[in-house]
Amino acid sequence: MRAQTLRFGVIGAGYLGRHHARIYSALAQETQLELAAVCDMDAARAREVAETYGTGFFTDYRQILPMVDAVSIVTPTASHYEVAMGCLRAGKDVLLEKPICATMREAGEVLELAREKGLILQAGHVERYNPAAGKALSMVERPLFIEAQRTSPFPERSLDVDVTLDMMIHDIDLALNALGCPEVRDIKAAGARIITPNLDTAQAWVDFENDCSAFFSVSRVAAEKKRVIEFIERGRVVKADLLAGKVALKTRDFEGEVETGPAEPLREELADFARCVKTRTAPRVSPLEARRALELALRISEIIRSVS
Repeated sequence: MRAQTLRFGVIGAGYLGRHHARIYSALAQETQLELAAVCDMDAARAREVAETYGTGFFTDYRQILPMVDAVSIVTPTASHYEVAMGCLRAGKDVLLEKPICATMREAGEVLELAREKGLILQAGHVERYNPAAGKALSMVERPLFIEAQRTSPFPERSLDVDVTLDMMIHDIDLALNALGCPEVRDIKAAGARIITPNLDTAQAWVDFENDCSAFFSVSRVAAEKKRVIEFIERGRVVKADLLAGKVALKTRDFEGEVETGPAEPLREELADFARCVKTRTAPRVSPLEARRALELALRISEIIRSVS
């Protein structure tokens, strides 16, 4: 018996949505998968992406629901809740880009609806699929301190949220994953609005109940891109350069790089989502983990906004 072809839709055809469409189209050549539709409120943009990858285009996400089994939601954060709830109510599996929602209440309702309906809800924390991050996390044993720096030139996108929810949340997720999601004891944070009405730079020192501390520094108004995270343990340091795809290990007796292997993280993420939809198994990044990362990112933003 021939396996059923799974039909995927992409809701949001901006910068990242275009890549979702590209990858689903490529995966369709290798597995029982079809890019069934692309949707965007901007008809011209939706048409351009759809024609590039040989599929239909629509301007209202509700129009594509009868023709898909699963969707990637790659819209501005403010719309995540409405679109995700609509797709879940229609019985569709969902990959929801980070941050999963704008508020904890919204995130809780989305998670509960997915649970009630027995649907796949995968959070789009793409760094978990970065080979350098994966290798570093596999090497970490018991961090005493974590330091992460993530910067980029002004992006002209993802500006509807604070930089904590746009960029810092990646490193928060990696840190929480390495530590097993401990409770937070204390947070000290600072930041500034430089170009947008939202926070464009932010720094946060977080003390966890397991006696590990972490320092997160992000900026979307920097001169260059940087994505580095260090896990400092007793007698050893594991450092991952997520842009270069390199992991370095330093101990008392050894200092050198560890091979990570090539990969496109977003392709790995979407292939994992397709696998989960097909096999009805849990994704690598659970919605509960995404909610924990959102909670900490929101707390950091609130602290900064309360003093700025």
